[in-house]
Amino acid sequence: MIEIKKLISTIAPIKSGDVFLIAASGGMDSTVLSTLCQEAGLTIELAHCNFMLREQESDRDEQFIRALAIRWNVPLHVKRFNTATIANENKLSIQEAARQLRYNWFQELIDSNNHLKWVLTAHHQDDNAETIAMHFFRGTGLKGLMGIPARFNNVLRPLLTVGQVEIHHYATTHHVDYVTDSSNLKEEYTRNYFRHTILPAIEKVFPTVKQNLFENSKRIEQVDRLLQVYVEQFRKKYLVQKQNEYHISIAQLKKYEHTSLLYELLYPFGFTPGQVGEAAFLLNAKTGAQLEAAAEKWRLIKNRKLLIIAPLLPMPFDYIEIESVEEVIKFPGGILTFLPAKASVITFGKAGQVLIDAQHLQFPLLLRKWKEGDYFYPLGMRKKKKVSRQLIDLKLSVSEKEKVWVLTTGDKICWVVGIRLDDRFKITNQTNHVIQIKLDSDLL
Repeated sequence: MIEIKKLISTIAPIKSGDVFLIAASGGMDSTVLSTLCQEAGLTIELAHCNFMLREQESDRDEQFIRALAIRWNVPLHVKRFNTATIANENKLSIQEAARQLRYNWFQELIDSNNHLKWVLTAHHQDDNAETIAMHFFRGTGLKGLMGIPARFNNVLRPLLTVGQVEIHHYATTHHVDYVTDSSNLKEEYTRNYFRHTILPAIEKVFPTVKQNLFENSKRIEQVDRLLQVYVEQFRKKYLVQKQNEYHISIAQLKKYEHTSLLYELLYPFGFTPGQVGEAAFLLNAKTGAQLEAAAEKWRLIKNRKLLIIAPLLPMPFDYIEIESVEEVIKFPGGILTFLPAKASVITFGKAGQVLIDAQHLQFPLLLRKWKEGDYFYPLGMRKKKKVSRQLIDLKLSVSEKEKVWVLTTGDKICWVVGIRLDDRFKITNQTNHVIQIKLDSDLL
């Protein structure tokens, strides 16, 4: 006997009058779930995704759900997706594209229909066992071994403790009609291979393997909760935010011989379990060594005594031409303001401000990213110096170096912006016309 109300109430605080949106594919699992909710007197609506992947079968499934909704007199939501095209455009597998499309649409329905409270999916114990097994062999952390969560925000999976044998028995004894997805039999899909080959082979040796995997996942979930308390303490103390970067003390990390802590710190930024070894290698690597997250949004940089988690920010442009004085230039490093000034009234010593002898400038000026081979004559020095050497002397990290721009006139650098003026452009007793340049930047 599957008591659906009791199963739902164990994972969410449901109230009388709550409306449940059921993800209804037309298959046995979701149709049994829908039937259980309908017979229990819950207020339900059906949501069907037609992924347009199986031609006539996809249309058959949609018509089956439409007929079911009419028979029960319940509201129905149907959405068609050109899944194959979307998967190709976004470089996703068909399964991943379908998953994202499905859950994004469910959330849209919840957001646009105030009366809808919960989304119910028909994932069951066998699905959970398959997921845990696939994650284990693919490589994962603790969270991957916790399996499918019973609740994620407003998505509930009340059948996770119920095996497919019990679901099939209910469908048979209660004469539940459903449709069969032929793609579920194709073993070229990883999940189907685990479902039809791997787990049945293991069951011959360990008949209760699916139940064992479920119980293990619950134990791992409890361990993870304890770990997160410890990780959060470390994160608050040693993960220091610097503007849009995060700095971690290598000395503190080295106090721990295992890589679990490092992974817990990095996975929110898109680093995978498989990258933890490479990340740990950076602890003893040379300054400047780095690792990009698999999600391609963050990177990990070794900088002396720190590991720096820095965003990968696309640069919208590499240079800007400045046509004349009295311009205000916005660029990724901040805002530059150009103003003419009189030599008799100028002031010195303000951060982010330089005064340049105007007679040495040829317009248009060029504001660009610095590059290898660039050199200038630092203010107060007669010898040239590479910009790269100047940045090294300042002990800038890789990410900080990438934010450095130079202001050039002709083939000469007149200012390493926000860092140092070129001596050739300083004002002297012979200066008649001065250009004042102010930099407003969060980096100052």
